[in-house]
Amino acid sequence: MSYVGAGKDRHIETCLTRQVESESANGFERYELIGDLPDFSFAEIDLSTTLLGRPLKLPIMISSLTGGGKKSERINRNLAEAAQRLGLAMTVGSQRIMLEHPETRPSFEVRRWAPDILLLADLGLVHLNHGLTVEKCREAVEAIGADGLALYVNPVHEAVQRNGMLDFTGLIGKLAALCEGFPYPIMIKEVGYGFSEAALRKFRSCPFAALDVAGMGGTDWGRIEVESGRARLSSGLELGVRTAESLEAALRILPPNVAVLASGGIRTGVDIAKALAMGATAAGMGLPFLRWAHDSADRVVREVERLAEELKISLWYTGSRTLPELKRKVKLAGVLCG
Repeated sequence: MSYVGAGKDRHIETCLTRQVESESANGFERYELIGDLPDFSFAEIDLSTTLLGRPLKLPIMISSLTGGGKKSERINRNLAEAAQRLGLAMTVGSQRIMLEHPETRPSFEVRRWAPDILLLADLGLVHLNHGLTVEKCREAVEAIGADGLALYVNPVHEAVQRNGMLDFTGLIGKLAALCEGFPYPIMIKEVGYGFSEAALRKFRSCPFAALDVAGMGGTDWGRIEVESGRARLSSGLELGVRTAESLEAALRILPPNVAVLASGGIRTGVDIAKALAMGATAAGMGLPFLRWAHDSADRVVREVERLAEELKISLWYTGSRTLPELKRKVKLAGVLCG
């Protein structure tokens, strides 16, 4: 592989054929939902919510996955078509390649298949130290008709990969300056290692709209780089903060006007319910969506409908008709309530 986007295709192939998930659990096994007797009809359960001012039929975000490679356009089309049918939010893959190689732009242009969804553009925070300007950030959003921008924060991933970007000097100040005047909402996200309490406190000074903890317990980008032959190491590193732990810290530390999302090893509707009960606005998934979308849009729809049914049953178990009613109906496993 030597063409533009070959690395993207290599990542996709690795995710489809290799074991690239963390050996650590996501932390939600430490929590359990608080049961109650429902006093309403199962048919009344409403899973809708609002994120960044946009309505979602389901509290699920398709996390940033791919774009720029030969295999990306079909996968992103399947994801977008399914998101449109299901009322999900979606983030495209990193657009750095699009900004440097405009010929890759069609693989990111999913709005034609999903005119109504909440769609986020995607770039790396560290790119602000490597020539990324406010104008380029705006171009990434507007070129694909997105509603906002996700900036991923990936210090461990950058350190593991060969030729990673390792100068993180001054990024908090640059992020704060970008957020102040940017005309679109900005979401900060990790890539699978989670945010520590110390990192979250540094982010408090930046007026972004949302944060995805993207914690430990799901896809491990270190493993992907190792399996793709692009790592400085011969094996992955079990470093990071588990998703549930990072979520709890984010909800406690960040201002209440910041929407907090949970991703990182979430694979069931029960995990989604636990995250929402703890206070998350929505939950995100990456690797499962990639594998489903490699098959078809219909496969994505079927799998998400299964997740939605599991989520509904979780609400039913807790006696919650709506997502706001689910809030705080969770406890540490084995801890008595009331």
